[in-house]
Amino acid sequence: MKFGMMCQLQMPRPWGDGAERHAYANFLAQAEAAEQAGFDYIWLTEQHFCAEIGHSACPEMLLAALSQRTSRIRLGFAVIILPAHNPFMVAERVATLDVLSLGRAEFGCGRGAYPYIVEGLGLDPAKGRELGRETLEAVLKMYENEFFPGYKGEYLDLAARHVVPRPLQRPHPPLWVAASNLETWAHAGRQGVGVLGIAHTTPAETKPAIDAYRAAIRAKDRAERVSTVDNEHAAAFAVGVCLDDDREGRAVGCAAARWYFGQNDAELNHVRFASGSALHQVAEKFARRTDDELVEDARAIGGNPDTVSRQVEKWRAAGLDQIMFMLQSGRTTHDQVMRSIRLIGDKVIPRFAA
Repeated sequence: MKFGMMCQLQMPRPWGDGAERHAYANFLAQAEAAEQAGFDYIWLTEQHFCAEIGHSACPEMLLAALSQRTSRIRLGFAVIILPAHNPFMVAERVATLDVLSLGRAEFGCGRGAYPYIVEGLGLDPAKGRELGRETLEAVLKMYENEFFPGYKGEYLDLAARHVVPRPLQRPHPPLWVAASNLETWAHAGRQGVGVLGIAHTTPAETKPAIDAYRAAIRAKDRAERVSTVDNEHAAAFAVGVCLDDDREGRAVGCAAARWYFGQNDAELNHVRFASGSALHQVAEKFARRTDDELVEDARAIGGNPDTVSRQVEKWRAAGLDQIMFMLQSGRTTHDQVMRSIRLIGDKVIPRFAA
């Protein structure tokens, strides 16, 4: 079982002077502490226009900064919004992080969490899937060929060029895709890539999707395979904390999870949790559950190290090989995040080391 930390730099209002400066500094401190505590991965999302919800607009810059402050922990994009970027720049940025980190980059990609982001970037969400597919195909050709021969698709027409720098991990850093719904897991398996999922369903509800992923990625004939190298990893992130006092940990962790899933007054909730959407259904499900039920379901991480370990065990039994803790969420304080990191490192991770 691997342990990761997911972050998207949430900043609930009201904001004081220097709020973003403090948020960025806190994230860097938390990531350094995670490496010291024995975490295996740091994952950072790409967000645009998402006031309060996510202020990580340039993950490559924060991950580059971390590459100089850490030496072991893996540094992951979770995820690069492929339709929003020129393929050459995607290849260059991921490779640059790989060089700076001495081969610790993880290449997570997707087409955008919801239309508000991609529309704001001047893109048509209806074309996002195909444009993202073409972008990924082009980027992988850039990595697999010392001289990129060019690419022509329905949306892209790229010239032949030398693409530099070259990544240290060959042919490219491990490839992952975002899986916001359970149907995506099997598709990721057919592509031969790792999965970055969300723990808003229970481990029991998620297990069939994980099993389908394993079966698909291990199948001999896969026409949808996107790379010459498979990356069989099933990961999902859950929101919460780990504190000394079990009751306090449950309350703080579930409050953070509820905030993340829409129980707050952030002005963008009408976009993210529009009535009838999949996220709206998730928010309603969280609203109906008590804190203890959310903890028992392992939908929210909360409690003392014993309780959190039992939750991790449920996800391991369901087939995950990495649990990603989103500790910096909602109104959880920096001190609570740092305490959670230390407790997880001291009392949770060692239980799963074997």
